[in-house]
Amino acid sequence: MDRLDRFIHETLIPAYSKGDKRRGHAKYQALRYQIARVRQQGNLERIKILQGEMRQYPSQDPNDPEYRRLRYIRYADDFLLGFAGPKTEAEEIKEKITTFLGTELKLTLSAEKTLITHAQTERARFLGYEIGMLNSQTKLDRTRGTRTVNGKVGMYIPDDVIQSKRKRYMRDGKPIHRPELLNDSE
Repeated sequence: MDRLDRFIHETLIPAYSKGDKRRGHAKYQALRYQIARVRQQGNLERIKILQGEMRQYPSQDPNDPEYRRLRYIRYADDFLLGFAGPKTEAEEIKEKITTFLGTELKLTLSAEKTLITHAQTERARFLGYEIGMLNSQTKLDRTRGTRTVNGKVGMYIPDDVIQSKRKRYMRDGKPIHRPELLNDSE
């Protein structure tokens, strides 16, 4: 697996990562400059309206053709790749890894576990968790007023795990009384 790590770090990541940072979203930037002009005039009501309008757009262009990122994490024989870029390039990466594993390491990828998912709309299962992107228009940084969670990676507990854990405390879909805990100390 060390050879896979080296292949991904030395070959794939440099080939599929480009650009230092995403360019700004055009509409967001225009509203930001408009707020700066209105702030000089001192019209606080108009600033609040423009800020609400500005929050309808991402601050950076999510489809920037000059920006790509490939991230990699592995635990034992499970690995996860995070790629910011088009699906066609993600399929190329998957094909290159499949070829490398088949020719160099004589291993095959499991078809049902090797999936390409869109992190904004779907979640990837990794080590018993679901990995996806966080998104909230209402969670704001108190000091700067910026959206703090958008575009960040989040870990979720899968619904089937939650259902199996709470099953022992339920009967007919309702919480049950557990008398065995009645005499326990706090």
